[in-house]
Amino acid sequence: MDNLSQKFPEIKCSQDANEIPWENAVIWTSMPRVGPRVYEWIEDKDIRYVSWTNGIVSIMPSPNSILSDKAQCIILPAGFVWIGKNVKVA
Repeated sequence: MDNLSQKFPEIKCSQDANEIPWENAVIWTSMPRVGPRVYEWIEDKDIRYVSWTNGIVSIMPSPNSILSDKAQCIILPAGFVWIGKNVKVA
């Protein structure tokens, strides 16, 4: 994950749940095979909007985000996905 966060500074990661802006981000995690859980997130300022269907979450990056230069959408599979209350949804 470190390489991804270096390429896209909008994607943050941490093992400490206290560092996460829970109300202002989309947060996801997967169960690690070994070691502590790693949380990854994108803050609302880098998100145009979020939508979901059948457990699949779609994050549309903000036009000002570096992510929007590389991708039209980020798809997260079912699992632990938290959408903060201040994140724009469609």
